Amino acid sequence: ARLRAGMLAALALAVAPALGYVDRGILKLDNTTFDRIVDGSRPVFVRFDKEYAYGEEHDAWKDFAKTVGESSAPLLSCDVGVSEYGDKDNADLAERFGINGQNFPQFRLWTKGSPSSSEPLKYTGAIKSDGLLRFVQEKTGMWVGLPGQLLELHELAKQFADASDKPALIQKAEALGLGDDAARYYIKVMNKLSADAGFLAKETTRLQRMMDDTAVKPAKKEQFGRRLNVLTSFA
Repeated sequence: ARLRAGMLAALALAVAPALGYVDRGILKLDNTTFDRIVDGSRPVFVRFDKEYAYGEEHDAWKDFAKTVGESSAPLLSCDVGVSEYGDKDNADLAERFGINGQNFPQFRLWTKGSPSSSEPLKYTGAIKSDGLLRFVQEKTGMWVGLPGQLLELHELAKQFADASDKPALIQKAEALGLGDDAARYYIKVMNKLSADAGFLAKETTRLQRMMDDTAVKPAKKEQFGRRLNVLTSFA
């Protein structure tokens, strides 16, 4: 029995690359399994793409799925590979959500409590790992742990918008004694939000504009990206 199990395992490993099932942390769905997985019991993020995707956008998706898979987040990262030839496998699934081959890849998020029959959230940003991570963390409220985020301050930030005593939360944040740039930025945002409820939207717009500016140096863009991640803690 052990020999047979070993042979089956070896066979699975041998055929997996040919079948395209080698992307870590990504569950492949088709029109027979889709509704069973996207059932509202957990958040599910689905990429609709051509059957054998490749390139920078595919690499970004793989990085995203690996990061989520290594975190404690209950999110499932799933692929629907759509064939444009022959039997056109899963083309019916793509059409069901208004997706065609002219606009691949497309990403849809079903949050917990939202089955496949409900309207998903559409991701429209740049297809980069950090952008995908910010989107799912903001929309689901789960903790992934993006670059620049600190769990203790993330938890305080989540309480901030509805807090009746915002100065008390700021004192708690300061009392943690975390002195790095990310911690200082969390506290800065808290102080700014105390004075201006619209600061979050304005700061997000400002940082995104800097990220899109080709004249900004890569090191500064990294810093701005980390700060955008911090802002999602307050969303």
